[in-house]
Amino acid sequence: MIPTSSKGPEGVAQGPLVHGVVVTWNGAHLLADCLPALRAQDAAARLRIVVADNASTDATAGLLAREFAEVEHLRLPENQGYARANNEAMRRALAAGADFVALINNDVEVAPDWLRHLLQAAQAHPEAGLFTGTLLFRDEALVNSTGLAIDGFGRARDRDFRLPVARLARPDGPVTGVSGGAALLRTSLLRQIGLFDPAYFAYYEDVDLSLRAARAGSVAWYARAAVARHRFGATVGPGSPRQRYLLGVGHLRTIARHQPPLRAAALVALTMMYRAMVKAPLELLRVRPSLAWAELRAAAAGGLAALRALSGRSPPQP
Repeated sequence: MIPTSSKGPEGVAQGPLVHGVVVTWNGAHLLADCLPALRAQDAAARLRIVVADNASTDATAGLLAREFAEVEHLRLPENQGYARANNEAMRRALAAGADFVALINNDVEVAPDWLRHLLQAAQAHPEAGLFTGTLLFRDEALVNSTGLAIDGFGRARDRDFRLPVARLARPDGPVTGVSGGAALLRTSLLRQIGLFDPAYFAYYEDVDLSLRAARAGSVAWYARAAVARHRFGATVGPGSPRQRYLLGVGHLRTIARHQPPLRAAALVALTMMYRAMVKAPLELLRVRPSLAWAELRAAAAGGLAALRALSGRSPPQP
């Protein structure tokens, strides 16, 4: 248990129980910065930190045992991806009676008051079940995200992406969705709508969760003062073939899960053709064959994922 700034008469920590979940895969070099920032939270809460370890083979185990003995090390038997690993930790949070789950990427460092601001937003807005703050690029005075926006083609974008921080004028308020990179979730909402869809390996699982929450009548809320910094794409690699593939598959699956059936079928077909007949050839012209192959694979695998999603839209259970 992490000490907090709020103590009862017997010196026992008071306030909501929050499970802070950090998914990692061979990310010891990232945890060395991520966990101290999370441990330093000044929120009036009982914070329990869990590292969901996707079968890391680097120095993760030694680092946790040596420097973060109070952190629960949830060792998974294989690399299950972002959604499934988080689900394993979130099930434990639900079983422990946690009030909130805080999701923090291993390449994110949260400011000391990050959790406090999000909990204050949660107290002020009981109609909201998902909360996000201002995510900045780690070494640049630029915004990474102030929440998610979704366009007419079902593509999710980070709101205010690469906007200079000095120009950020976004007020607190509702947002279409929250980024799983740094977010706070009410467990009461998770009990209602389920956890991440395990069919997503990485990317778009936060979009899917946000859309399911909205369908259930819950609001996603942006709290500007909750600041975190992100080493963008440190795990998968920004702009890498792997990232391109996972984004493409996640996009197509999300279209199929959340658009009206006829519109979903049309958008899936158009998106598959666009990736295979426009984006892949363009990458070949740019002499980037690995990205061209990623686009083709994303079109094929994403089409199959979309077909499976169209065949049944029941939400995943806790």
